[in-house]
Amino acid sequence: MKAGDIVTCPHCGERTVVKLGKKFSGWQVCGEVLTCALCSAELGTPEKAKSDSSARDKLAALLGGDETEHVSLAPGEEYRRGCRNCAHRLEHPFKMLCGLTRSEVEPMHVCPEFRDREEKGK
Repeated sequence: MKAGDIVTCPHCGERTVVKLGKKFSGWQVCGEVLTCALCSAELGTPEKAKSDSSARDKLAALLGGDETEHVSLAPGEEYRRGCRNCAHRLEHPFKMLCGLTRSEVEPMHVCPEFRDREEKGK
């Protein structure tokens, strides 16, 4: 028996839904118990869940084997070419300015005059 099953309660004799409740010892939870939704009588303890290895095997069979393709989430070369990493960027507390054009720029904007900040110090 598991939570959500429809059964006839041995205590009240009515058809009912099985609820999963917590068993307390003082303020500590000491276990789980299945109860009747109508009379709250204890109907037993929940069944132990089977190991998920069978579910994993079924999924592997569905997907065509258990070989997983590793995906690299590392940013590409274009990621570093944004204005936020440019040597011409001027620090300002309220907006980002370009030192070449003297205009406001967006951090992810890519411009042809990009020069890496790390290369500027070399």
